[in-house]
This record gives sequence, structure tokens and C-alpha cells, in this order.
Amino acid sequence: MSFSPIPSYIFGSMFTGLGLVSLAAPKLDYQLFGLPLEAAPASGSTSKPDGAVSPVMYAKGVRDLAFGLTYFALEYTGLPEAVTVFSAVLCTVALGDGFIVWKHGGTEYQNKAFGHWSGLATFAAWVAWRVQSS
Repeated sequence: MSFSPIPSYIFGSMFTGLGLVSLAAPKLDYQLFGLPLEAAPASGSTSKPDGAVSPVMYAKGVRDLAFGLTYFALEYTGLPEAVTVFSAVLCTVALGDGFIVWKHGGTEYQNKAFGHWSGLATFAAWVAWRVQSS
């Protein structure tokens, strides 16, 4: 069966957009992802003020950007099986991101874990449909 390229391009655009937001406005991405800003070290060190952005948020931006570009590349080169496998692998990322937010998001952001897990459910359903239809 031939699959429509539209979902791949939509997912690619979404991940690319998230990556660009994370790189351009990392403080905003903390809220979108579901984590509080970093706190200053308790020891009195002035290495980083309250509300500082961790370099890890930039790494997350690069990760999301790479995910988006991978969707574009796999779809553009006509590799539908690779799109399906890649989407299945991303289910583990959504699962892990949800657990990270659940554990470290605090009461303010903990409910955002369900957003990650709903993404997992969406991807898993899409992957299952693609596997069954091929």
C-alpha cells in the first residue's frame, strides 16, 4: 500500500518547529515541554542565576530539529518503511519525555506528562495502522 506523505510532512514540520522554538526561545520551551527553569546552586555559587536555561534545552532543540529533518528526508527519498520504523522509535522518546516531566516537572507541570503520553498513543496508533496496512 502507498501511504500519503502528508502525515510525515506534518510531523516533520511539528518537530522542526519545536526544535527551532527550543533553540530560539529556550525559556518558552521549558513551559511547552513541562519543566521548571533551572534553580541557582544552593552552595551560593554564582555560576548560574535563578531561572537560567540549561544547555540541555539546546540539545533538546537540536534533537527535535533532527527528528523533523529526518521525517522530511525519509519521506522525500521514498522510504515508507523507514518512516514507520522511525515513528515507532520515537514512541520511546515520547514515553521517556513523559516520565521525565512526571518526575521533574513538579506539581505545576506534572500534568504535561500526559501530553507526551498522548503523543505516544497517537504515534503508536499511526505506526500500528501503517504496519497493518502494509
